[in-house]
Amino acid sequence: MFCPQCGAPAPFRGTTVSLVCEYCNSTIVRTGVDFSLVGRVSALVDSGSPILLGSRGRYKGVPFEVTGRLQVTYARGTWNEWFVEFADGSTGWLADALGQYALLKPGDPRRVAQRVPRFDEIAIGTVFPVDGVRGLVVDKRAAAYRGAEGSLPFEADPGRRFYGVDLRGFAGEFFTLDYGSRGDHREPQPYAGETVLLEALKLHPLRTFSGWPRPTAAGGR
Repeated sequence: MFCPQCGAPAPFRGTTVSLVCEYCNSTIVRTGVDFSLVGRVSALVDSGSPILLGSRGRYKGVPFEVTGRLQVTYARGTWNEWFVEFADGSTGWLADALGQYALLKPGDPRRVAQRVPRFDEIAIGTVFPVDGVRGLVVDKRAAAYRGAEGSLPFEADPGRRFYGVDLRGFAGEFFTLDYGSRGDHREPQPYAGETVLLEALKLHPLRTFSGWPRPTAAGGR
């Protein structure tokens, strides 16, 4: 596959729906056997993240590779969501905000449908169960995609708004409920995981900064 805009190689992988060409910054979308060009993504803000596209690591014994990035913006700032593909065929997201990280994997929407409140009913500080695990709401936002790079499992148009809620469990769990473009329903896409340290993921290579110590590989999962 080659970019329809500039002709550069565009390597779509198994789960990839959209791909940002690394040469001309155009977004290419795959629909079945057809490919279309949907324009160029917005420039990414340098948020000082040490994570790099193509970095590799290991989580709970399973190797993974960072294959894409979404940069998301909302009223309180900007953060990165790194798309990761595991060697066992599963996928996940490595959330990266203000030096804190969480690795989450998608769950079955049927297990939370009609069992969680609507987005517009939720208040920060409330507690309710997500798939049987009680969680405390720590963030609630209407956010928008700012930009992207690499391979992603869906089309992420810059400026598209979505509604999300983050919860922390009482035994270290971390959950995100993605309500999509509307907050008036009770059928979000759930993601479940935990907060992580980069050194525990043995993530490499990492971007380095003057005066910032490189994480060690000790303590891997």
